[in-house]
Amino acid sequence: MTRAESVITVPFDARLLDDGGKFSAELRYRRVDPFAVVIRFDIGGGAEVEWVFARELLEDGLRRPAGLADVRVAPIKHAGEGVIELTLSSPGGHARIGLPGWAVRLFLRRVTTAVPPGTEAEHIDWDLELSLLAQRPVTGDGPSVTG
Repeated sequence: MTRAESVITVPFDARLLDDGGKFSAELRYRRVDPFAVVIRFDIGGGAEVEWVFARELLEDGLRRPAGLADVRVAPIKHAGEGVIELTLSSPGGHARIGLPGWAVRLFLRRVTTAVPPGTEAEHIDWDLELSLLAQRPVTGDGPSVTG
């Protein structure tokens, strides 16, 4: 990703670990949201599902089990091959998904080259973020910006 590029994507085939079904998936990273990664799954019929979680969680899960609650990542052996297990839980269900290790490693290499760990905050447009906060209606449901 050059300075002009703003998105890193790595497409691959993922596998449901419980039943072996394969489907298209993609890891995505946007420089403007440097602490997060997005994984997108094609669930058929033109429908897609996206999950957003911490970049650091994916990095940690490449080497050891990481995460709590709704997103967990761990290196495992499945059917004799090394995969990265992504476990997703929501009120609507639970899925254990096998991501190919090569895809996760390639993705993280590209992300680390574009935005080295520890420099993420330098890539945030703080003026834009503050203006977006100021545009939100005041609902009484949390902090608000006045002035």
